[in-house]
Amino acid sequence: MSGFFMVVVLLFIPILWSKISSLQRQVDDLKTEVERLQNSSPGVGNSFTMNNASSVQHAAPFSTPVDVDPLKAISNINAMNSIDHISQNRDLDLELMDMVRRGNKIQAIKRLREARSLTLKEAKDYVDALDR
Repeated sequence: MSGFFMVVVLLFIPILWSKISSLQRQVDDLKTEVERLQNSSPGVGNSFTMNNASSVQHAAPFSTPVDVDPLKAISNINAMNSIDHISQNRDLDLELMDMVRRGNKIQAIKRLREARSLTLKEAKDYVDALDR
C-alpha cells in the first residue's frame, strides 16, 4: 500500500511543479505590467509601490494635482457612449421596421441577430414586438 502511495505522490510532483511554474510566470508578468504602468505616466505619482515581498503598500498620493474631475470625465464618456448607442439602436430599429413593413420579416430577424448577437428566439421576439 505504501508503494502505491509513493507512486501517486511521484506522479503529482511534476503536475504541481508545472502549476507553480505557471503561477510564478503570471506573477512575473503582473509585476512587469505594474512597472510599465508606473513608468508610463510621467508627472503623476503612483498610489502604490511594489516591494520585494510582492505586496502592495500604500504610498504617497499623486505628486502633482490633476485638473480634471474624474467623476465628471467618466460621466461625460458614459453620456457620449449612451447617446451613440441610443442612436445606433434607433437607426437599427427604423431599418428593421422598414424591412417588416416590406414583408421581409426573416431578413429583419437575420439583420438583428448579426447586429446584436442575439439568439433566434430573442431576435424573433424583438422583431415581433416592433411589428405590433
